[in-house]
Amino acid sequence: MRMICMILIAAAMLPLHPASVSGGSQLRPGLFYSEEELGKTSFGEELSESERSYYGQMEISLITASPAEPVYLYFGHSALNVKAPGKDAVSFDWGTFAFSPDFYRQFAFGLLYYTLTAGYSDSRLLQFEWEDRTTTEVPLLLTPEAKKGIASFLERNIQPGNVTYQYHYYKDNCATRIRDIYAHAEPGFREWAESIETGRSYRDYAMPCLSPSLFFAYFLNFLQGPEIDEPLSLYQACFLPAVLQDAVAEFESVEPAVLYETKTREPVPESYSLEARALAIGAACMAMILLAYSRRRWVRRIGDALSAIIYIIAAAMSSILVFMMLFTNHDVTYGNINPFIISPFTIVLAALHITAMGSRKEGLRRRELGTAAAVLFAVAFLALLFQLLTPFHQDNAPFYITAFMAYGADAAGTVASAIRKRLGR
Repeated sequence: MRMICMILIAAAMLPLHPASVSGGSQLRPGLFYSEEELGKTSFGEELSESERSYYGQMEISLITASPAEPVYLYFGHSALNVKAPGKDAVSFDWGTFAFSPDFYRQFAFGLLYYTLTAGYSDSRLLQFEWEDRTTTEVPLLLTPEAKKGIASFLERNIQPGNVTYQYHYYKDNCATRIRDIYAHAEPGFREWAESIETGRSYRDYAMPCLSPSLFFAYFLNFLQGPEIDEPLSLYQACFLPAVLQDAVAEFESVEPAVLYETKTREPVPESYSLEARALAIGAACMAMILLAYSRRRWVRRIGDALSAIIYIIAAAMSSILVFMMLFTNHDVTYGNINPFIISPFTIVLAALHITAMGSRKEGLRRRELGTAAAVLFAVAFLALLFQLLTPFHQDNAPFYITAFMAYGADAAGTVASAIRKRLGR
């Protein structure tokens, strides 16, 4: 048992930052860095009369599609619509990715490569309608000089060697690429949007979008650390297509035009509380774990089996997080304190529950379970004290709730069994 305790206490030695923090996995060459290239683009070039007339007639607008399924569509979508005089409208879309034989390995290591595609807007809008996604349009009221700058940038961006970029969930996606283009074409937008403090974090904005799936809401929030918990300006919050649409519409003083309205999809809720749902998850885990301390042997066997499954899932979640922190480019996982709360060493609890089934030393295994659960509870409690007593901030209350209820069930069950044994019941 002393060895088990030493192994569990070693969890406190897990690093919070990746060993590869100096750069992570190497990125592929030839990526297109939008901000850098936008800085090379002129949005105020003097125009000839013919150019002024041509670009004055050009229509550029922001297209926004509401969320859909599967999970990578939960956050909605943005595209830039460009209609040159005498030509069909073209939709520029920075949200395209392709499945390749190496896709899953690249995804696991945080090498998310997305590409810019361009196609007829009518076809894209028909696709959104087929998916039953509410689609809106906000015209960008730009000068002819700014429109020429956008057209010049898009012409360069769409070249075969320039279409690929390193996707980031919050800082470089289909919405932020358009936000940055608009901010360079209309400099007042960035100054205005950065002056507005939202009082909300990336996590706060993303959470309601995850409401269709409790699994993804819980698991994805577990993986993400303090990187996404800082308060945002409105400009940063425009990583979300719906926020970008509302910000541009407010700045332009126009109402978004509804091109298609969903007939079946529910709107994204204003808020989504994971704490209340974590309480329900914790209560369910507690009930299943306490079955392992029943007076009836067959109930104890069921409880041990269910408890082992719970702790194997917890260990797998935590191990995935530790891997992502140490070896990948998923910077949103860095500095995450959650492995101290739901630890990879919950696999020890799973093993003890399994060995308690049918063991002649069941009583000893129960005592070991109680000790191991108490150690994990103590490590999680120390993590909580660290958060409360230092400036470190991470919005992870749901995981404390789940962990304390699960570990507490094993510790309390052990105590109750010991008392019952002493009383001879």
